[in-house]
Amino acid sequence: MNWKEFLKSNALKLLAGGFVIGIGFVGVASAMLHATGTPTFCGQCHSMQHEAETFKVSSHREQDCVECHLPHDNSAIYLIEKGRTGMVDMYHEVMRDYPERIELDENARKMINKNCLRCHESTMSYVDDRNDNCVKCHSRIAHGSNHLEGGIKIE
Repeated sequence: MNWKEFLKSNALKLLAGGFVIGIGFVGVASAMLHATGTPTFCGQCHSMQHEAETFKVSSHREQDCVECHLPHDNSAIYLIEKGRTGMVDMYHEVMRDYPERIELDENARKMINKNCLRCHESTMSYVDDRNDNCVKCHSRIAHGSNHLEGGIKIE
């Protein structure tokens, strides 16, 4: 049997098999995307252990790290930024050159502020003096004022 005959006689089986493999791939990729954004995953790195510990006692502890630390406007941008930040974090973890206290750069601060406003949109409707700089006053909510203190509990 030649290749053309094989494809012609098995086309439906090949399509069904490809579909099943595709669905399996999408399921595994989706599960991995979710798992790699959790505090459990992020806290495995030596440089993020303190952040993970302080996050466990914060009022936002039920959220995943990616809710604050990645953009949510566009799925493609989200995936690109997730890959980029993951590679940067892995590089610094391998090189062991993270500072003792990790500081947010201006882009990260803007992204976190935007995500605060995304999640707390209904609360923000009551705020008169809205300057879209949540981190300025609420910087200690998720990780505390130092690595060992933990976040401010607002119950």
